[in-house]
Amino acid sequence: MERSLAGMLFLVAAVAFSIAAGAWWMQRIVFTPDATRATAEAMLSNPDIRQEINTVVTGATADVLGVSTPELGTYLETQILSTPAGAAMMGPIMEGAHNRVIGKRDVSIRINGNQMVEIVRDQRVSEIPPAILPIPVVGTLSTTRVALTWIMIVAAAIGAIALVCGLITRPERRDVLRGLGEFCLAMGASMILFGYLMPVHMITAIDNSTWAQIAPHLALRVLPVVLGATALFGVCGVALLLASTSGGPRRQFSTPLSVARYRGGDNPGWS
Repeated sequence: MERSLAGMLFLVAAVAFSIAAGAWWMQRIVFTPDATRATAEAMLSNPDIRQEINTVVTGATADVLGVSTPELGTYLETQILSTPAGAAMMGPIMEGAHNRVIGKRDVSIRINGNQMVEIVRDQRVSEIPPAILPIPVVGTLSTTRVALTWIMIVAAAIGAIALVCGLITRPERRDVLRGLGEFCLAMGASMILFGYLMPVHMITAIDNSTWAQIAPHLALRVLPVVLGATALFGVCGVALLLASTSGGPRRQFSTPLSVARYRGGDNPGWS
């Protein structure tokens, strides 16, 4: 189908806005730390992360409690770190760890005596010195977080400029429908790219360190939402594209009524 100038501008706007939206989604699900149980549970679903925390906690508290390190470690693994209740209790600690690995926190993560009491369920550890979790800043995650911010800003600006320019050209209705359809299809592709492929596969292909693994775990917790949104955008996009190719005369979007061409010979009242 022939594409007008407005159609080209709407295509640019659709792709740009979809990239901005996809970058925002990835920023929201992977690079926005919080203390909720769902986020902590997703991070703690990685056994290597649980093992690092377990090692620090058992090393700091086993002697005070008078139990062996393996015994305490088994208790923490089965009763605390791998359970929903334990994830809810670990929320503030995991929020700090999350901020640390993505480069938003410079200081080390410390587990103080009160937090140790909540973890091991014993008041005797309340007076021990804070234990430091050896969590590094993950360069891949930190760089990706900053890049996504700029991608959102630049893509949204390009989309807005292209959209305004497209509207100024007085587009036809089919150009508008086609632009909306292309936006929906681009959104579906963007959701898969930024909501699944990049956090689950690309980041781990670049960096397979322990704490880089939080990206796929955080993304996979909302995978059903990503797949559902992709399917919905796909259906809407195809429907709009089909509507834009349906028959009928081409009319400008700003012209509500068809204007018949004057033909003087058709009016018997004119001589």
